[in-house]
Amino acid sequence: MPGHEMITINTGNLYYKTVNRQIRESLSRGEREIVLTGVLGQRYIGGGISADAKFAIHGVPGQDLGAFMNGPEIRVYGNAQDGVANTMNAGKIVVHGKAGEIPGHSMRGGKLFIEGDVEYRAGIHMKEYLEQIPILVIGGTTKDYCGEYMAGGRIVVLNLQNRKESPVGNSTGTGIHGGAIYVRGQVALHQLGIGAVFAGMDDEDRLFLDRILEEYAAEFDLDPAKIGKGSFVKITKKGKRPFGKLYTPGMNVKDEPPHHFNLTPPCAAACPTGIPTPVFLNLIKDGKLREAQLLMDEYSPFRMAVCGTVCPALCMEACSRNMIDGPVRIQDMAREYYPDFDPVLPKELRPEKVSVIGAGPAGLSAAWQLARRGYAVEVYEGRDDLGGKVRSAIPRARLSDDCLGRDMERIQKLPITFHLGTFVDKESFAGIVKKSDAVLVAAGAHKTKRIPYPGGDRIVSGLDFLVSINDGNAPDLSRKKVAVIGAGNVGMDIACEAWRLGATAVAALDIQKPLAFGKELELARELGTKILWPQMIERLDDTTIYFKGGGSLEADVVFFSIGEAPEAGFLGDTVFLDERGYVATAEHSFMSSNPKVYACGDIRRPGLATDAIGQGRLAAMEIHAMLKGETFIYPAKIPVSKKRVHTVYFEDGRSEIDRCLSCGTCIFCDTCVEHCPQGALSRNGEIFTIDTNTCTMCYTCVAVCPRGAMQPEFIPAVGEPAG
Repeated sequence: MPGHEMITINTGNLYYKTVNRQIRESLSRGEREIVLTGVLGQRYIGGGISADAKFAIHGVPGQDLGAFMNGPEIRVYGNAQDGVANTMNAGKIVVHGKAGEIPGHSMRGGKLFIEGDVEYRAGIHMKEYLEQIPILVIGGTTKDYCGEYMAGGRIVVLNLQNRKESPVGNSTGTGIHGGAIYVRGQVALHQLGIGAVFAGMDDEDRLFLDRILEEYAAEFDLDPAKIGKGSFVKITKKGKRPFGKLYTPGMNVKDEPPHHFNLTPPCAAACPTGIPTPVFLNLIKDGKLREAQLLMDEYSPFRMAVCGTVCPALCMEACSRNMIDGPVRIQDMAREYYPDFDPVLPKELRPEKVSVIGAGPAGLSAAWQLARRGYAVEVYEGRDDLGGKVRSAIPRARLSDDCLGRDMERIQKLPITFHLGTFVDKESFAGIVKKSDAVLVAAGAHKTKRIPYPGGDRIVSGLDFLVSINDGNAPDLSRKKVAVIGAGNVGMDIACEAWRLGATAVAALDIQKPLAFGKELELARELGTKILWPQMIERLDDTTIYFKGGGSLEADVVFFSIGEAPEAGFLGDTVFLDERGYVATAEHSFMSSNPKVYACGDIRRPGLATDAIGQGRLAAMEIHAMLKGETFIYPAKIPVSKKRVHTVYFEDGRSEIDRCLSCGTCIFCDTCVEHCPQGALSRNGEIFTIDTNTCTMCYTCVAVCPRGAMQPEFIPAVGEPAG
């Protein structure tokens, strides 16, 4: 009676259409168990069949085995070619061997069990709907792009041979936005594709694995307990909608091809001096240490004292590596790769003379840049030493004389004439202007700002306090209670020094959230400094500070630390000051109202030492352009967005230098070239070419660029892109 006997079809050399026709004829007669022998590459076996049937295939079926299948069970006793279970809706396929590429492609339901290895793109485009969840179990290993663009389902990679290498390739889970991949073995972070992340295993995951591994073991006569041994790694999508922003009506509305050019890395964008740290580190990685050190000389002569020591490290705070495992230790790199040679002297001397007023970080930075370009530079400084506040106001506990001395020694190797112990007044300034081709005023701000509180005559300048300590005239604060008005980083320095000089209690007061951060704040708190805010002071007497609204604080000694104002009276009437007393300049210029006089540093705008160094460099560049009769172009910072830096491409670096992601900076990895679907992008050396006739403006290259060096639009401020 039909349906009670197993039917065998000897496929021999039959054409695939003939084989599939015979299968359907058998099913139409009611046969539900069919054995196929001699199978050799016939395609589409089981394709589109919805009957409740079982197939046993002996041989190697061709492409798209079980494509669009909706219910039957197929067992293959041999290997299978590409596309097994392509868009299968329901049923089960078991392969007692290996399989080719894209097994489980676009599966919408059912189960696919493979005993051995598979090739590329296993489980690509798998999806699920309600209770219909497709499952792909691979007994061996799989290659690149496993789970690419998954929208649902489950992929399990078992690595039953326990191979030492990772059981999955690179770009695992690229574009995943649903489902999960379970891998028995090790998977490195760099193997994950865009949008894929590691996730913790919960009870539901473990229950799923227990059930599916038991079923898998039964198919291949294995011990499920042995299969389950070893740790599983779970890979899934990042967030709820990792690619939600891509699915908008405007996504495919493009009117220009992508562009290739570098943007400013987050570290350089945050650095007031503008140091391109990734370029510096990449030169070192290429074995070009001297070139790297010469590059740093183009930006700052304070690589040891400031960059490597007292700078609050805004670059490290902005470092994209914080999204992975903590910032690159840029300060350590500045010290480790400090130049071991004298600065390069100018090849030619220029006839112009430039005078600099002030030998602090701004003035010395400018003098350094101008002298290296051949100008005759004279520096006037009221103190008997170089360094300004960097030397006089920063505690020696944070910046030693030896550390600062290394920078000062290199600066003094340049042909700069220093006039130390020379205070510049209105008369001498006029003489300096007259004999110079350009004058740069970098005299800083040294007059402590004060608030006229009742009884506030006893409040001491915090800056004078720090200077007196470094000059060897430290006051005795033994058994004193100290208050600091102003809770910025300088206020924290004052607090730390007060503790060192014997204070029994130190408090810092502020009317707003304290601006202190970093090492200064951390150290002050460790020593026991109380930070009180918001506190409005009403008055003082000999022992106490009284606050508005009630409350008081005992204080034997009180310091002001609310900033300093410049003393700019020596500049004369031709140099205009703003309403706060700072030298007035245009937004992107350092030229004052007197076209021969420029200003930088705290006398122009208060800031950090790194701000002063950066301003000194740019002011020197503007003076250089003016003296050469050229136009000064203020350098623009165009930061690369951190969302364009794909951290999934990066793993732990072998060394500190290797940890740098080179954000916004192309290192010619060719990821964009390799992923272009149309082959429109090519590279010849450092020149990228986009074939606009072939490019469909899909912006795949923009999406896959690890560092954000492929741009979706032209940015005029950057200039013409290469290629």
